[in-house]
Amino acid sequence: MYSLEELIAQNNDISELSAALVVLVAEPGLRSNRYVCDLVSRFYDKVWMHLMFEDKSLYLDLLQHSDPEVVSKVQDFHDSARQIKKKFGRHVKQWCHVDQSTSEDEAAQFSTQMQEVIKSIMDRVRVENEEIIPLVNTTH
Repeated sequence: MYSLEELIAQNNDISELSAALVVLVAEPGLRSNRYVCDLVSRFYDKVWMHLMFEDKSLYLDLLQHSDPEVVSKVQDFHDSARQIKKKFGRHVKQWCHVDQSTSEDEAAQFSTQMQEVIKSIMDRVRVENEEIIPLVNTTH
């Protein structure tokens, strides 16, 4: 079991890294930059670990809550992790390994998709901080 404080600290790390990456990935020319690749890799690891922590966290208790609205909200939040894992894992792993001979349009599209992935992570962190964590605090 992981503490709420650990999950909040992870969210803070992910938010800070997201803010930096969303700017960096807007520049397709930085895709093969080793420092950007290192940050993307760290981002992947942090997000993946956070999603794994969530699977074993306090949120599981909320799935047994007596209020159906709480259960529904937590279930939707939990289900969104599957979508992120699918989209995020595939795309982030490719970021530094896409053929550099791609056209400008393809590079721009890839960059846009990466920004969307990061934005979806940022949105999820916001929901967790503003909706899910307060639920844990009010039920414990």
